[in-house]
Amino acid sequence: LNHKKRIIAKRYSQEIKINDKMSYEQNSSYHLYWIRVKNRKDFIKKMTNAGIETGIHYRPIHKMTFYNKKISLPITEKVSHEIVSIPIHPNLSESQITKIIETVNKSSS
Repeated sequence: LNHKKRIIAKRYSQEIKINDKMSYEQNSSYHLYWIRVKNRKDFIKKMTNAGIETGIHYRPIHKMTFYNKKISLPITEKVSHEIVSIPIHPNLSESQITKIIETVNKSSS
């Protein structure tokens, strides 16, 4: 299963035309695959309209209840509003992977 996800991640790394995305690593299990987009809300809407689910998985630690520090980390907070996870499970077909790549490229521009 991890081998299949690495194959998908390699395609994403090579074919998705976004500079800020997960890098390809031979030893990663790719539990998630994230990309960074300028307008996440608009991007998610376009992906949803194309029938592609996305996720939001990363929140700044200093904003979590347990830590809840009254500090400002503007770069961390900005990036946290731009990261989106795209599908990377081993059951994706080649045509689904191609559709995801094409839709990401079209929706992020």
